[in-house]
Amino acid sequence: MLALAPIAHADDDPLNDPGVQKTLRAMANASTWFHPDLFGMTVGMRRYAHKDYAGALKYFEIGSYYADKLSQLSTGLMYMNGEGVKKDPVTAYAWIDLAAERGYPDFVATRDGLKAELTPEQLAQAMQVRSKLAERYADAVAKPRLAVQLRQGQMQLTGSRTGFNSGVSHLNTKDNCGPALVVGGRTVAQAGCGNDDMYAKDNWDPDLYFAKRDREWKATVTVGAVEEQGKSIDQLAQPNATTAAEADKPTQKQR
Repeated sequence: MLALAPIAHADDDPLNDPGVQKTLRAMANASTWFHPDLFGMTVGMRRYAHKDYAGALKYFEIGSYYADKLSQLSTGLMYMNGEGVKKDPVTAYAWIDLAAERGYPDFVATRDGLKAELTPEQLAQAMQVRSKLAERYADAVAKPRLAVQLRQGQMQLTGSRTGFNSGVSHLNTKDNCGPALVVGGRTVAQAGCGNDDMYAKDNWDPDLYFAKRDREWKATVTVGAVEEQGKSIDQLAQPNATTAAEADKPTQKQR
């Protein structure tokens, strides 16, 4: 989804890309019931892809209001590129710095790239704008706002306990339930389509939900030492090298 922004500036129309078309169809059909952060983000992306920039900003504001960092980043990029608004690097930086408050690497890199282009005066102005935006959109106020929505949605779910799998299957009310939208490894079901993730605890518990959203942008992979058939990386680099264990063994003369 983040790729929609740079694609929109390419010579080819992004709407001709089958992958973009599939994602936009999934967004259009996704159920964002009691998840206004996803609602604002997905509708904003769809409007942006169709070059309805005024509409995109309107819905990104909704996502931003409910702590969606991609919506805040997208708003900043639109100010930076002059899409639907006059080019304004000061306001752009304020939005992007706010979007980067959770330390998402891609967001931080985007912010730092823009920061390098600002004068000290512009940066000072941007921080004043950022301070004002934070009163409405920073995590300190936006996260509790979304938490209320999640708890209200959880209380209205049918079933005994959210996160409890009773073995009951949920029937679809639509003949075609694809394609599905996947956000952070979680499938967001289409409206009218059954989906086990609807009842998952991390879809409704605020702490778990925010942790899951963070993993979308901060996931890391740890790679251990390279080995081949039990050989350590040192042995691979120096096939004739003697290991520490072998060095400690007594030689024939020592025996």
